Amino acid sequence: MPNSNYNLEEQLRQDRREDNARRRKRRFHRFFPLLLILLLFAAAIFLFLFGKDEPAPAATTEAPAPGSSVATLNFVGDISLDESMIDCFRTESGFDFTPLFRRIVPRLAPADLTVGNLEGNITGSNGVSDYNYPPALLQALYDAGFDILETANSFTIQNGITGLTATKQAIQAAGMDALGTWSSQEDRKENGVLIRDVNGIRIAFLSFTKGMNNLRLPEGAEYCVNLLYSDYDTNYSKIARSAIAAAVEEARMMSPDIIIAMVHWGSEYDRQVTESQEEIAELLFDSGVHLVIGAHSHYVGPMELKNKRLTPTGGNFVAYSLGDFVSASYNASARNGCILSLTVQKDRDGTRITDLTYVPTYSAAPSESLEIRDCEVLDTLGAISFYKQGYYDRVSDKLYEQLVSALEEMKKQTGMPDNLAQK
Repeated sequence: MPNSNYNLEEQLRQDRREDNARRRKRRFHRFFPLLLILLLFAAAIFLFLFGKDEPAPAATTEAPAPGSSVATLNFVGDISLDESMIDCFRTESGFDFTPLFRRIVPRLAPADLTVGNLEGNITGSNGVSDYNYPPALLQALYDAGFDILETANSFTIQNGITGLTATKQAIQAAGMDALGTWSSQEDRKENGVLIRDVNGIRIAFLSFTKGMNNLRLPEGAEYCVNLLYSDYDTNYSKIARSAIAAAVEEARMMSPDIIIAMVHWGSEYDRQVTESQEEIAELLFDSGVHLVIGAHSHYVGPMELKNKRLTPTGGNFVAYSLGDFVSASYNASARNGCILSLTVQKDRDGTRITDLTYVPTYSAAPSESLEIRDCEVLDTLGAISFYKQGYYDRVSDKLYEQLVSALEEMKKQTGMPDNLAQK
């Protein structure tokens, strides 16, 4: 059973989250009318110009039944910055990353819960080395609508166990939850599964990583992170089946309505889904997971709704990779990501997904050839619409062509129109 000190600390964190949430909602509500007008205008223009060529249909459009609970969830891929990008947000007093997310806030903030993969550490220094970001990044992420940041990835122990602990504490202090890492054996015992109650729907979150940049955990620190492979520092060939199943069983024992696994897997700059990934997805589903959300490849990958099993969601869903949300890559294709948005409904018949779509994004960085001045995350559909209707702050001709091409490629890569246009 949790001890009294843990209960007090958890209550303090919960009070802090609720207080921060109230402040965030007040800030958002001040700007929401203008943002909503701009978003609706962009959507109307896009539909007029592109007809039915939208990137992803909803899984269903059924209205909530009386007495049901509904939760909307957003997921994004990697959040990764380099030193040149961070310098874009340097101010006289430190850093302000708010402009990075200003164009994408209308897509993020309305959701009940937003989850992203933080590829780096927050150790408190106002600089960047070994993917160590300024703490101001967390405040900007929180203000943009993020609630949970996955920390089980390549950079989990980039700055050692001390860096892992500092990162988790910084995320919690900013009003969010760190997913997938633990600073001590006691922390692992008390917080092995992240449970969030969203509008009466009990959601269990798990996180796994294939490895940590070939670094090995110090002896005795195996509690720090869930690993997909027992040879995580070498070949990634031996799936840690018993450990994965045990982690999911721990989540099942907490009686959630739905279990979501965030996984850091696959190969960088490779859209091909490996046999190993398919085996891991099947193992997660067989163990009791309902949704698997992947990252690491830096590309948007295939998405599948598997209807061969009866589950609370009506079918297991896997997104092999959501691409990069904020990208430090020099690979142009890696700057295209997406926001996976789903609606979960709970009623007397059970819990299921009633709507599932994705929103393409583009991580812009200063570029002479593309006439980009700033580092910011763009709403791809909005950028295309504003370009077509001659908006004063529209993207350049070259960037417009690149966004249109990326949109068509993303349709092919995800496979969503074919796999998810069904009830």
